[in-house]
Amino acid sequence: MVVEDDEGISGVMKIILEEDGYNVQLLTAGKAIQKRVINYSPNLILLDISMPGIDGREVTLLLKRNQDTKSIPIVVVSALNETEKIARDIGADDFLAKPFAMDALLAMAKKHIK
Repeated sequence: MVVEDDEGISGVMKIILEEDGYNVQLLTAGKAIQKRVINYSPNLILLDISMPGIDGREVTLLLKRNQDTKSIPIVVVSALNETEKIARDIGADDFLAKPFAMDALLAMAKKHIK
């Protein structure tokens, strides 16, 4: 699952991942994520930090506190300078700094999807 408010970035991520055989669900906002995650049950969530409304920090905290979703790996994807620290502070499983290479995105998916 890719949660990214920039449709250009999410579209590119979807294409890259689908070409490698992944089934990708897109969300452009964090507001409805808890319900969508429970219904869709993704193997991995690639989550932007800076989004309108509920941001990636809040989404991660909500999902990691929920018994039904806490074991789903969350990779924070952001252009913020402190992406690694933010990911660690909120309990995300990993981080990917923007801009990222296609290979880095695929490596991150392979690392967390077993």
